[in-house]
Amino acid sequence: MKIAIPTKPPNNVFAYTLVATRPAMLTEGATDEEKAVAARHWKYSIELLKRGTIVFGGRTMITTPESFAICVIRAETADAARAIMNADPAVSGGVFRATLYPFQPMLLGEWPADTAHVA
Repeated sequence: MKIAIPTKPPNNVFAYTLVATRPAMLTEGATDEEKAVAARHWKYSIELLKRGTIVFGGRTMITTPESFAICVIRAETADAARAIMNADPAVSGGVFRATLYPFQPMLLGEWPADTAHVA
């Protein structure tokens, strides 16, 4: 378990949200092009994770227009974080729109072993 010191926010942690630009992708299914872009997005995300850039990423499990994903990353500056976000194939490919935020992780617990694969 880790608990942040609220008065000492990190200056190198950012979060960005990803929202589908075509909500019907969630309710009616993805097009072949959206599937191809999503595959490139997944590969890009795995590479960021391997490099230690991604701290945490995930998505909501609803299929409504309110659904979103979040990616928490480490970057030296907001401009560097924005470049990482914009280089995501799902963002540059127009499948998701993204918004960047400075971010402070506050409470970190153990991850349930039955919900993640350790590579």
